[in-house]
Amino acid sequence: MYDGIMEEQKSFSAHLSELYAMLGWVCERLGQTGLSDIEVRRIEIALEEGLVNVISYAYQGEEGKIALSIRCEKGKYVEITIEDSGLPFNPLKHKRKIDPFVPVEDLEEGGLGILFMQKLMDKVEYQRFKKKNQLTIRKNLP
Repeated sequence: MYDGIMEEQKSFSAHLSELYAMLGWVCERLGQTGLSDIEVRRIEIALEEGLVNVISYAYQGEEGKIALSIRCEKGKYVEITIEDSGLPFNPLKHKRKIDPFVPVEDLEEGGLGILFMQKLMDKVEYQRFKKKNQLTIRKNLP
């Protein structure tokens, strides 16, 4: 268990083969926060949505990196930032409204991941800073 504030960062190759290493690195740190297994899993699902988008689209088949940062303030929040230097893309501008009466299999592809992230997390923010995309997700701690 950490005491006070925890801040760590690590870079990974932006390849699907690295996805589980990225999720594992974050989940290992989340295990120190005192969050329930259910809350850790919710964060992991939201994080996976963001990572898969970056891996799939940011570098358009070129080599690239993803930097993950985690910041936890005991008793307050856990915040994870996904940073890439790929094409500028604000996923918050591409979410869409969903008709709850349309079956999932009949929905158009795209735009659901960000809605999913927003339902699982307390805050989802995007910014373009110094030619980098930064998607930050936050879960408030009990």
